[in-house]
Amino acid sequence: MKRPAKQKSVIVDPVLIIGTVLSVLLAVIFYVREDTAQALGTVAGLLGGVITLQVQTLLRERRRVDHETRVGALVSTIEKIPWLPDLMEPMLRAAKHVELQYKGTPADDACRDAFEECLRTLADLERGHFRAPYGDNGVFLRLIRQAKRQICVTSVPSVDLEWWLEPVGREYWRAQADALARGVVIRRVFIYREWSDALDALAREQAEAGVKVRRIHADRLSPALRVISGLWDDACGHELSYTAGGEAVYDTFTVSPPDLERLMRQFEMIERIAVELDDPRSPEPVA
Repeated sequence: MKRPAKQKSVIVDPVLIIGTVLSVLLAVIFYVREDTAQALGTVAGLLGGVITLQVQTLLRERRRVDHETRVGALVSTIEKIPWLPDLMEPMLRAAKHVELQYKGTPADDACRDAFEECLRTLADLERGHFRAPYGDNGVFLRLIRQAKRQICVTSVPSVDLEWWLEPVGREYWRAQADALARGVVIRRVFIYREWSDALDALAREQAEAGVKVRRIHADRLSPALRVISGLWDDACGHELSYTAGGEAVYDTFTVSPPDLERLMRQFEMIERIAVELDDPRSPEPVA
């Protein structure tokens, strides 16, 4: 249905009409002029004009086709993702409203910034990376519930001990207890500075529930390995970003195979040099 409309737009193009009229006029002038040299000059001038008009028409048509092809490709891409059209339509409507009503205001700049931030997020996702605010348990709970074989995690009590004791941390632990009941293996290494009574109680609670718990003093690891990280099967990995003062900032997740391999090697390296809870080789006695 679209092709006839395209052909009609070409036929009624004013540039083509002008070119056709000039061509006819050229033929008439060449026919009636007795002065051949002057007629040829006129012919040359008119031919140049006609060629220019035709080239201009071809370029316009090419730009139009390229534009329609680009728009068609965008629409096709959007329609291939089932949930995307329902999001894109109100987003574009809002952006258009901002452009029309608030152009030149800070709202216009904020609208562009919002789309650029979305692009940065999608660029990370394209590499298999995404972030979540620290304290948002949603992603963790989904990963634990979907785990089928094993969960490998490290914990840095100087950062997250209080979190374990809060309601959000207890919810996280209950989800892991459910995973243990399903037969999922959980391996955890505590990377600590001081092995306190509260930390010992937490570690033994998990060990008694079936978690394969080990511990290691932070000084026995390089700074790059003193991290809170996690792996759920071969599906997803996690690293917590936090400040030098031990304040958690955000959770970074990855589904990229090279990242998952790196995180697994990192965990196994930490686990190999860690010891069991009651191992006498532990450099820090229970307080």
